[in-house]
Amino acid sequence: MSELMFDGIVRRMARKMAQKHITHALEALHYGGLFNFEECKREASQSFWAKKNKFAVFDQAYYGEWYWLGSDDALKGWRRFERVEGYQDGWRAQVLSLAYNGWVNARVIEQFGWVDEVVGQQYINCKRHLDKLNWVDAPHDEKSVGAQVG
Repeated sequence: MSELMFDGIVRRMARKMAQKHITHALEALHYGGLFNFEECKREASQSFWAKKNKFAVFDQAYYGEWYWLGSDDALKGWRRFERVEGYQDGWRAQVLSLAYNGWVNARVIEQFGWVDEVVGQQYINCKRHLDKLNWVDAPHDEKSVGAQVG
């Protein structure tokens, strides 16, 4: 079996496990039960597929499912799984992306203030770097300049 095919199987198994854990987490949240992410982490790290892969293929795919859930929640103004690293990263990345594009989810601001220290600091740092750029001497794309004027 080729390594690419094996990596594909590992990714699929990681995504399936993450989806199972996400379903469990959402059900616990919906029905008022307790969700313990530590158990999920333990199951993922002890998985046959996590142990058999190289280059953290399993970890990245498992993490990715949580990342996308966090990203989707940020668009909806939700923040549901604060202790899950992948979820938090996806949530923050989406909120920053919205902010860089000039729009922030009003529900996020209302519920969480101007988000959190990590997002706020990243936004400030990025803005500081953008402000230092020399916009006057920067190369211009004539096509886009002409399209705006005409």
